[in-house]
Amino acid sequence: MLRCHTLQFADTITVDSAGSSARAFFFVDPAADYLKDHFPGAPTLPGLVMLETAVRAAAALWDATEADDRNRTATLQHVERLQIVRRVVPGETFTVETVREPGSTGSGTMSFTARGTVAGDMVMRARFRLRR
Repeated sequence: MLRCHTLQFADTITVDSAGSSARAFFFVDPAADYLKDHFPGAPTLPGLVMLETAVRAAAALWDATEADDRNRTATLQHVERLQIVRRVVPGETFTVETVREPGSTGSGTMSFTARGTVAGDMVMRARFRLRR
């Protein structure tokens, strides 16, 4: 199990022992600067931060399953879908599970799907591609 404790927009990332999925956890700190503008009077975790958490989990999954490429940084290449189902508010912990799309490897890219939840309720889903 891979654990990373010093990530921005992900407090912890774990990769399952089979290397089939990664899970990231992010506590939405009520004092966070990004909440001041998003949205005044009704602070909400920005969708872009949710996507960033999913991308970090996907990159950790890729690193755990492709040992030869660990020295190359994975970056977001394309977002096919990002759907926000409900708000994530200060004090909640956003959890995202990311899995690799079957048959998605090739020429330095890999596709992933992600499902974000808070206390078991779905709040976000996404499909995107990373490149190295």
